[in-house]
Amino acid sequence: MARELSARGLDALSLARYGMRSEVAEIVIGILMIKAVYQGETEDLPGTEELPGVDIARWHAALGVPPLQPASPLPRGFTWLAYSKEQIFPSISRIHRWIEAVPLDDLVSLAPPRNGELPSSAGETADHGLIEHYTWAVDHFATTFYTEWRTKSLHLALRWLDGDAVPPCPDELMHDRPISRGEIEAEIAKRAVYGEPETGSSEPSLVHEMTRHADGLLRQGRHREAAAVFEFGTRHRPDDPTLRNNLGFCLIPEDPREALRHLQAAGDMGYKAPLTNAYNQMCCFAGIGRSRAALNVAESAWNLPVTHHTPGGHLWRRKDEGGWELFDCDDTRSSLAGLAASIAAEEGWGDEEATWRSRSADRPAVS
Repeated sequence: MARELSARGLDALSLARYGMRSEVAEIVIGILMIKAVYQGETEDLPGTEELPGVDIARWHAALGVPPLQPASPLPRGFTWLAYSKEQIFPSISRIHRWIEAVPLDDLVSLAPPRNGELPSSAGETADHGLIEHYTWAVDHFATTFYTEWRTKSLHLALRWLDGDAVPPCPDELMHDRPISRGEIEAEIAKRAVYGEPETGSSEPSLVHEMTRHADGLLRQGRHREAAAVFEFGTRHRPDDPTLRNNLGFCLIPEDPREALRHLQAAGDMGYKAPLTNAYNQMCCFAGIGRSRAALNVAESAWNLPVTHHTPGGHLWRRKDEGGWELFDCDDTRSSLAGLAASIAAEEGWGDEEATWRSRSADRPAVS
């Protein structure tokens, strides 16, 4: 495939090095992060089954990141976060240099540097314009929806249509995928007016990897370790509402007050699933004995316009014997009403319980 792309005028190695640099770097960071979370353990890590043959220990050695010794579960203070900040974050630029220097096969297999540690400096990093152009190529050929394109890619595509930008491959190859000027202009205008966040174009992204690994931890009852994964992420991306929401979600069973702070911040940032965020906030309010606040959140969320079906996912529910358990919900709106009814019942608020019981069975038409 790489030879075919190159034969048609699109340099496959440059496409991987520059167009997918962020995605490759995020996977390597995720590898380092996983071992940090598990304090040196390397066997049977949740989520690593999709990375066969990746030598985590060699990556630590190559980047000069000292491994942690196997130990008991992480302490309450998340002491490994300081380790991540001091040891893993400074490796990002060196990972970028590795991406810019190694053969394509090594990029695909995530093979750590063969000759000992990667030098701390490997010359100048890639030209930013080169990265933007090959990122545009990735969006152009591999991303279905314009809503998922990087903003710079949209700008370059429009300039190319105007004859004002040179693509990273021949026009003939670019025309293999027709693009719509009107849709590109509309997406650019929408972002200019509403400032909609970009979703990114490639998976697995760092957020995707974090979510997979945190899910494995949560299902083992290791709530604080799962929260530590997203704490790492929020330090890297402090304005990401998904990371902030997920951090709060992980903390609900252990520290509902702290969880609420993160969930409210995610809501203020415009988290993409407001009903899910509201449900999570309700769990927190219930956990700290503020039932009225929980029902107020439920009422506000219930009154949001129903523009699409609200598929659920993983949510918390209280167990009869106390504590919380994960469950897979089919519809967040219905689950929110059910939780509100349960809270009202515990408080003896019969009229409100009846209202929410009725709502929990209601499936309104999508407007």
